[in-house]
Parts: sequence; C-alpha cells; structure tokens
Amino acid sequence: MKRLAGALAFLGVSMTASAAMGQEIAIRGPLANAVSCRRCVQYRAGRISIAPTFGVTLVDEFDRSLWVGAQINYHFNDLIAIGAWGGYAVAHIPTSLTGAIRQQLAAGGTMPTATPGELDALAGTDTTDPYSNSTPNVPRGERFNQQIGQLNWFVSVPQLTLIPLRGKLALFQNIFLDTDFYVFAGLAIVGLTERHDYDVGATDRGANTPTYQGGDGLFANQVARASRVAFTGTFGVGLNFYITHFLSLSVEYRAFPFSWNTSGFDNNTTAQTCGAMGNRSCSGFPDYQVDRDVSNNRDVGGRFIVNSDDWTFHWNQMVNFSFNIFLPTSPRRGD
Repeated sequence: MKRLAGALAFLGVSMTASAAMGQEIAIRGPLANAVSCRRCVQYRAGRISIAPTFGVTLVDEFDRSLWVGAQINYHFNDLIAIGAWGGYAVAHIPTSLTGAIRQQLAAGGTMPTATPGELDALAGTDTTDPYSNSTPNVPRGERFNQQIGQLNWFVSVPQLTLIPLRGKLALFQNIFLDTDFYVFAGLAIVGLTERHDYDVGATDRGANTPTYQGGDGLFANQVARASRVAFTGTFGVGLNFYITHFLSLSVEYRAFPFSWNTSGFDNNTTAQTCGAMGNRSCSGFPDYQVDRDVSNNRDVGGRFIVNSDDWTFHWNQMVNFSFNIFLPTSPRRGD
C-alpha cells in the first residue's frame, strides 16, 4: 500500500509539473507573439506586375472566342492590388450547336423568282429550296453562323485584387512552388456585334411583298451586323504560381454577365397582331404571333422584330492564362 500510494503521488506531481511547464511556454516562451514567418519573400508588396494573357470563353451557346490580352497591377502590399485588364478576340469558333443548325437547315438551291402565291406553292415541295426551310429567325440555314452574336473586345478598369491566401504547393513531393490564391472584381466594358435591328412589318410575308427573295428583306438582314458597347461588372478567382522571385504563371476564372442577343432570334417581340378576323387564328411562336388565313394556309399578317427587346441575360465567362513579370525584379523581405 505504501508503494502504491507513493507511485500515485509521483504521477500526480508529474502531471501537475507538465501542465505548468506547458502553460509557461505558451505564455512566456520564445515563440510568444512571434510572427508566422521571418524574412519571408514579399512577392507583391510595392511591385508592378505586367502580364500577357491568353483566354477562351466557356459554356458558349453558338460562338466560342479565343482571346489575347494584357494585365497590369500595382500591389500596395501582399494583400491588395489595383489595376486593369484588356483583351481582344482574335478568333471565333462556332459551337457544335451552330454546326448542327447549319447542317439541318442548310438549303441546297437558290431562291426562285416568283409571286407570293407561287412561293407558297413551292414551299415544302422541294427540300433543296431555301424557302422550304426558311423562318424569320433563320432565313437561310447555311448562313446561320453569320447572324449569331460575337464578343469582340473587353476592358476592365479599375480592377481590385485581394490575395487572402498564400502557401507552398508540392509537386511530386520534391518540387515546391510558392503559390497564392486571389479574388478580383471591377467594372467592365465589352464590345460586341449582333444581328442588325429589323422589322418585317405586317405585309412582308403577305400578299404584297415577298421580301424573302433578298434585297432589303430577311436574307439581307440575316448577315447585316450591328456593333455596340455593353457596360457591366466582372469578377473571378485565380491561382498564381511563382517560378522565380519575379516571374510567375497564373490561371484565373472570369465572369462578366450581361444581356445580349446571342442567336439573332426574335426572342421577345412586344408587337403582336393576333386573331384580328373571324377566319384567322393565332399561330406561330409566342414572340412571332400572326394572323393566319386558314382557307389559303398562308400568313397574311404579323410582326417579326429584332431589337433590344430580344436581349436575354447570359452568365458570360472565360478562363485566362497569364505569364506575370514583377518589377522591380528583387522583392522585399519581411522582418
């Protein structure tokens, strides 16, 4: 019993001493209130970064664009920077959906010169006749890629960047790269082209003027382009990998949502002339309401309008890759 009591007393004293020593190190030890890193390289503080960029748009409906651009930032410290980014679309690649529409609706012949009545008689009788596959939204299927909207240039200024996280990335447990994660946001100005505004009117497909034959009609409007500038905001995230003290590679995701007409369709026509007479019933798309002559199976009225009412909201987005140069080439170091 004496030996057991002695052993318990010794263990109690030992545990008490360990707790006291641990508490003493936490409060009074040499690491108390010490910074997490001494003489750390401050890659961004007080430096200007210049970067050529290459990017591609994502999740495009009808047209994918390839971008080249440049970015410049001044870094107040390792946490915050302000700058600008600009890019230009150097190439446009039709998506698979655009290709499928062209393939399905492309016409093999040429539009015959005929009266409106003769055109109605020809419609649907010859699969190579353009009129048989024509609609106001897609007058000629093989020209569909010429009516879709395209992004042309982009400027973001000013753009604020925050760098909340920094650490090291290990590759194959042998190569270590200093890496930081950043977020950014700013104002954006986007230049784009869309199908030109058009108003078919009530008689363009009726008994008077067969504008499908070209001239100032839908065939000509399908390839007519109009440029405009959209003002919006942009934001995104990125990862930056330092390969030397003044060179780095980065990849970033950028979003810039706004409304525009990507298809060239009459999406939201507000003017409608539907059911005006007893022998005519409402027909067509919700945005293309017409009076239909049931006895002759022909559209004799209605409106087809392409304008700003047809802009629809899109979450436009891209990914950019950049090669960053930091000046001056020698970074600051922490205390």
